[in-house]
Amino acid sequence: MKKLFWVLLPLLLLAGCTARETMETLADVPVEGMAAPQRQISVNLPDEAAVPTAESDSGRIYLCKDYEIIIQTLEAGDLDETIRTLSGYDRDSLTVVKTRVEGADRYDFVWATAGETGERLGRAVILDDGNYHYTMTVLKDAEATKKTQVVWRTVFESFSLV
Repeated sequence: MKKLFWVLLPLLLLAGCTARETMETLADVPVEGMAAPQRQISVNLPDEAAVPTAESDSGRIYLCKDYEIIIQTLEAGDLDETIRTLSGYDRDSLTVVKTRVEGADRYDFVWATAGETGERLGRAVILDDGNYHYTMTVLKDAEATKKTQVVWRTVFESFSLV
């Protein structure tokens, strides 16, 4: 009887162990999630930059006498890549100031670079709402900064989402 018990015990213990078959269904058409709609950018540009020089679905370029303004919308996700795209520098090489405004993170930074006609100064702002990076970049000649009539502080303060 003891031998029969020891023979039947492993069979009883293993009786509940059965493999379950898992099924996976595949569709012929990939299902894509709904992309969040892009928000509108609001900014008070200088009078001489009233009409864009070039325009596309993702942005506008304003070329003026001593400066250029580039406003564009990029996919959100990698903030470091967006900063590198705008300035040419890594995030670690810049001082990036982060604030929170109107449901979006705001990143401001500046840099200097050598241009064809001398030194150029750049300033950029990024508004990150989690879906898109809304950006404005200004590049200007360093020498022209002394004689320009544009108050850049008010231009950058007016950059917001509607």
